[in-house]
Amino acid sequence: MKPDSDFGKNRTRDDGLSFYCLACNRRRNRAWYREHRRARGHEVRDLSWVPDGYRWCPACRTAVPVEEFTKNSALPSGFGTRCKSCHNAESKEAYWRRRYGITRSAVDAIRASQRDRCGICGDASPQHLDHDHDSGRIRALLCQRCNHGLGLFRDEPALLHTAALYVTGHRQQHALESLLAAACNEGQDGPADVSSRR
Repeated sequence: MKPDSDFGKNRTRDDGLSFYCLACNRRRNRAWYREHRRARGHEVRDLSWVPDGYRWCPACRTAVPVEEFTKNSALPSGFGTRCKSCHNAESKEAYWRRRYGITRSAVDAIRASQRDRCGICGDASPQHLDHDHDSGRIRALLCQRCNHGLGLFRDEPALLHTAALYVTGHRQQHALESLLAAACNEGQDGPADVSSRR
């Protein structure tokens, strides 16, 4: 006789426990699942070869260590259905589609057209998809600094132009001051020159 802890709950029964133990119920459910998959012409995977400590990832179609799976307490196994890398790739794909209405392959095409460089400064591996906030039209892939910079200037060309003039003006002023200081230093006698004249 098995202990009550080996049985699931069933409120319709007098004892409040399921007729089958958890292990038998799982075996029956798996058999039913396989039978109905076959009846519908779908693939039925035999995963008996997957070693302990590994799980099957249907996305990459390989056995992956359980540490490489996301946790999901809602599922009987306690793990997500896909490994972390596949889960992340699918999440990113869904993000591009939901946020910008494009696919990952379209983002990859943009990346290839930019030779994997930021659309503004040319840094390698830009990760941010820049878009016009008014029209939603995608412009380019940018590095984090350039993307944040555009956002801080509210995508306003006039503000960006004014900021560029401001920085250029200060650089020119600093360069002019450096030239004047160098010219003044050339015209003055240093301590060594004064002592040599005596």
